[in-house]
Amino acid sequence: MEHRSDAPGPKGRIPSASNSQSRILPLLIATILLSSVSPLLSYAGGEGAAQESESAWEVKVIEPVVVSIVPHDPTAFTQGLEIHDGKFYESTGLYGESSVRIVNMTTGEVELQRDLPDQFFGEGLTIWNDSVIQLTWREEIGFIYDIDTLEPIGNFSYDGEGWGICESPFEGLWISDGSSELYRLSDDLSTVEEEVEIRMNGQVLDNWNELECGSHLIANRWYDDSIYSISSTGRVCQMADLSFLREQYETEESGVLNGIARDDYPSDTLWVTGKNWSNYYGIRIEFEMLDENCERFEPSQAVNSPYADFYSTLSASSILIIVLSTAVAYYSIVSKRQTEKPPRLGSEEE
Repeated sequence: MEHRSDAPGPKGRIPSASNSQSRILPLLIATILLSSVSPLLSYAGGEGAAQESESAWEVKVIEPVVVSIVPHDPTAFTQGLEIHDGKFYESTGLYGESSVRIVNMTTGEVELQRDLPDQFFGEGLTIWNDSVIQLTWREEIGFIYDIDTLEPIGNFSYDGEGWGICESPFEGLWISDGSSELYRLSDDLSTVEEEVEIRMNGQVLDNWNELECGSHLIANRWYDDSIYSISSTGRVCQMADLSFLREQYETEESGVLNGIARDDYPSDTLWVTGKNWSNYYGIRIEFEMLDENCERFEPSQAVNSPYADFYSTLSASSILIIVLSTAVAYYSIVSKRQTEKPPRLGSEEE
């Protein structure tokens, strides 16, 4: 039997009309699919470029409040400060005068001290794996001490100068060397695994010194009485000016700010001091929770997940694709049935 394109189909349907519909619907579905998937295709390129945009983001200035003052040894050339088990752990510098010490947080009394050999200049200090790590300035060696007795239990080497060090609860150890970069060490302390350049309002800044890790990475700069909150991408997001401490409480003999310690992470209470300062200062700084681009971090966002938006988009698009695929399959079956020639009743189909 000859089938002509203009011959009426079963139940009065015109096959050419059905073919037109069968062409239009897939095109419509393809358009919808491309629209839903396009954000995924552009995410890798577009999102990365957006994050690297160097528009002058706002650096929020936070007002600090002094909540406590404890006497500090004015002869201590402070290089690093930490808090553990209700005690200050402090590193001091200068050749022939460097030490690591445990200090009473109420009286400021030095309870235990271990001096470094004269050829070492003590630098930054942090608590790591229930031990104490102390950097040296130009000697390219870090010392590891027992956290209770300050007995030396090991050491490690690194390239270049050592300035500040802190341990992130999620990323390990970060160190500074006075440059514009911060460096993340491997778990075995043998290599640098990541470098981050620090920028403020799009400008690269150097002289990064003391570090304190926690819900924010906090740092100060050499000869700068402010402290800065830095994002995971190296942006300075917030800052607090502490110059009033020197003006109101310190003496002419007091050196630069150098020593930042967080009390009971993740509290916003910090302790700061400096080279040859008269006191330790407990200060309240209410840093906001901001993301890697210095934008307000919403509680609904996934913690420490820069890909949260990607996965959210992916999930929504996957659901849409499944629904549309099911619709296409259903339409194909129905369309096929509607365009088939029904068999003649009571006879064989020709």
